[in-house]
Amino acid sequence: MAFTLRITFSGLCLFVPEPATPGGTTGRMHVLMPGMFGHHHHGADRHVPVLAYDTGHLVQGAAAMGVSALAKLTGHELVIADGDGANLHLCDHIVDLRGVTGRGVDPDHLGPDTKRKLVSRVTLGAGEITGVSPGVCWEWRPGEFRPIAHRVQWDIPDVQGDSLILETAPIGGGGASRALGTLFPVDGRVNLEVFHETPQDLPPDPMPMDHQPAPMPGDHPKHFSAFYGVFGGPVPMVLPRYWGTLADCPPLADPCAILPPQMGGTPLTCLVAGVGPG
Repeated sequence: MAFTLRITFSGLCLFVPEPATPGGTTGRMHVLMPGMFGHHHHGADRHVPVLAYDTGHLVQGAAAMGVSALAKLTGHELVIADGDGANLHLCDHIVDLRGVTGRGVDPDHLGPDTKRKLVSRVTLGAGEITGVSPGVCWEWRPGEFRPIAHRVQWDIPDVQGDSLILETAPIGGGGASRALGTLFPVDGRVNLEVFHETPQDLPPDPMPMDHQPAPMPGDHPKHFSAFYGVFGGPVPMVLPRYWGTLADCPPLADPCAILPPQMGGTPLTCLVAGVGPG
């Protein structure tokens, strides 16, 4: 028996491919969740990494219950499908920060020594990106307008077995692993959600979009700068500037498939990004 594992990432998540061979297109995809610094570390700007899944997955043969179980991932990493068979392609909806910084992330962030710059990490050894939520239109560099994803869907098909055992390990190495449960497919699929969001945007009761202040043209997503803290030293920075709706953006050369709008998320403050291979 086999099933599909679908993981949806939301919020401040940095996709970093690690090719199995130099220049290779497959390997491991690391999803880094950087820590917040200064005044962003507390209060409404604090970000919490959380894993969520429908409680129907806890009982073999059950249907979806519509009630989420939550597990905090702070200080832990989740390795899924340990191996090096993940498709490392990053579409244009995921802005590549290597073009800004001129280098990759500090390699320590892909191993056991994170230098405490990450609050959590997910490593994917199989599967690929199958869709994104594109959010709104941003001005990236002057005169360059593009959507930037705020949710990313990752699918791993043909997972063998009749269940998925979830277990996290301390991200800095050492200490005991933590069991998160055994999940069973519902209609042939196990669905996980990984959030790295502010507390008011987390389940089970995220703040409705119509309660959030509308940005003004030129506003920056105030949490985006946290990505630049994982490159091992000072680097150039580019921050997106709010431009308008998706209709105000030109088409991308290499777009991802688009997820249904009702999948939710916050497109205005917590975006995703990537760091392509050098």
